[in-house]
Amino acid sequence: MMKNELEILLGRFRPKGPQEEADLPLFKARASDAKNLTRDALAHFTASAFVLNQTHERVLGIYHKIYKSWGWMGGHADGDVNLLHVAEKEVREESGIEQLKLLLPDPISIENLPVFGHFHRSRGYVSAHLHLNVTFLFEADDQQLLRENKEETGGVAWIPLEEFSSQSSEEEMKIIYDKIISRIIEKKKEDKL
Repeated sequence: MMKNELEILLGRFRPKGPQEEADLPLFKARASDAKNLTRDALAHFTASAFVLNQTHERVLGIYHKIYKSWGWMGGHADGDVNLLHVAEKEVREESGIEQLKLLLPDPISIENLPVFGHFHRSRGYVSAHLHLNVTFLFEADDQQLLRENKEETGGVAWIPLEEFSSQSSEEEMKIIYDKIISRIIEKKKEDKL
């Protein structure tokens, strides 16, 4: 049987640490079923973007109205098996940034994120579920015009890399952001960014 784009992407991903080693088998097991690319599944795929400016000293963040916290950009696959495309689309929709450069060919991180039940502006009550999230690392010129998506966000801004995690009010997300930031710093030291 031919593998889809997501199965190939996850097959190339090399987990680092116990969290990703635990999460990757679940991601791989769900990647072949198209239902898991939709919100119909209680565990479904999402994609996020960690966007650095051209000097790699700042991260583009948005203020999430649902979570009442600053964080990365991202969203649901909504049937799209190309999660890189999903991440790029979400950056455009949530920040107005049009020109993006992918910094690494494979995801910088994967994370199985629990989402508590909440009210959504258009769907009403959304049951608790899991986001099988794949994160990509991008670069963008910080002189590009930012455009806030007022339906979803309460702000968009370039935040110093070392302050990004502290801007989040979600303790569980600070762990993920710190993991990604440490990988960025490691890649910079290795001259791979």
